[in-house]
Amino acid sequence: MSNFFLKKLSPKKLFHRLILIFLIPLIVTQISVIFFFYERHWEKIINRFANIAANEITFIINELEKNRIDNAKQIATNLNLIIYEKNIEGQKNTKLGVFERKIKEIIQNRVSRTQEVVFLEEEVLFKYYINNRNFIISFPKKYLLSQTPIILFLWMISISLILSLIAFLFLRNQMRAIQKLAMSAEDFGKGKEIKIFKPTGAMEIRQAGNAFLKMRRRINNYMSQRTSFLAGISHDLGTIITRIKLRLELLEKTENIKQIKHDVEIMQNFLKEYLDFTETVNVNKIVKINISLLINEVIQSSNFKNKKIEVKCPKNYFVSTDKSCLYRIIFNLYENAIKFGTLVKIKVIKETNYYMIFIKDNGPGVPYQLRGKIFKPFFKIDDSRNLDKGGSGLGLSIASELSKKIKAKISLRPSKSDGAIFLIRIPLKY
Repeated sequence: MSNFFLKKLSPKKLFHRLILIFLIPLIVTQISVIFFFYERHWEKIINRFANIAANEITFIINELEKNRIDNAKQIATNLNLIIYEKNIEGQKNTKLGVFERKIKEIIQNRVSRTQEVVFLEEEVLFKYYINNRNFIISFPKKYLLSQTPIILFLWMISISLILSLIAFLFLRNQMRAIQKLAMSAEDFGKGKEIKIFKPTGAMEIRQAGNAFLKMRRRINNYMSQRTSFLAGISHDLGTIITRIKLRLELLEKTENIKQIKHDVEIMQNFLKEYLDFTETVNVNKIVKINISLLINEVIQSSNFKNKKIEVKCPKNYFVSTDKSCLYRIIFNLYENAIKFGTLVKIKVIKETNYYMIFIKDNGPGVPYQLRGKIFKPFFKIDDSRNLDKGGSGLGLSIASELSKKIKAKISLRPSKSDGAIFLIRIPLKY
């Protein structure tokens, strides 16, 4: 139970935890030092000062009781004190500090004749009634209250604040290095291009940064080799398939030949998608695009002309992004929808900071348990989307990767009826 509350109350971020780790011992140490100094040292000094003052006052009072006023004043002068007759009514202190109350208590206990003690800015006045006369003995305040501890405390607090500031700047610098590493790792995991990353900070943080750079190089080399391998095979097979098609054209047009041609066309489509998948796409030029015109271009370039299409997009919707990337994203999702349905609905809605492009079909849809896998490369739902449909399982994967390039996001939304609804969320500006 205690661990649960500690986890709940403790800060979530590492920087805040490090600040607490630094500040808590510092604050506890400062409080302990101040407490023991007041309790053990300064209080003894105050007691000693007050007892010395009580002895001096007693000595002077003895002289005043013997009516040796001049002698008492001479003694006071030698002790750097002042004796005079003066009414101090109306000068009473309303609030006294801890040590001022301590001094007053000691003097009144040691010198029973003490009628009143007044603490002024530079002096402390003690009032006595002797031989029907009022006498006031004035002590310099520095004789009773030392200012050295206050200076010491100010120095302690000042140095602690300076050290805390230095520690804060150092910790922030270390945390900045960790944050840069985390952001670079996250961008790399999303397939984004990583800007110049240089390991900084403490030795362990630089070690982690160097390990990340080595890992990135190994993964990039592996991806490059895999892409080159797949591109080479696709190119070589494409050449062979072209030869097969040329030879089939020279043969007699029989039913078997037609079936072979159909299979060859499916293979060509596969190879084309493989090459598209291996192609490295970069965001080259950001332009202002009319979404309605772009959707019409996608529909006109599609090979499926006998399907019913409904488009709801205002003519004045514009977005700033890479045109080729957005075109291929919409084209792949549109082709995916048109293959498996007889009706495709495209709807565009404008929000505050982004557009939402909905592409809905009335096909068989995607089973709930498979929705998390449809954006993976080469994934196909064999029961409803077989080879006769011409799909290789790369269209959605390519669209998903391209969306990351232009800071967009593709998701599969739940449908109340049959079919699938894909949503493209794209920011108004890149």
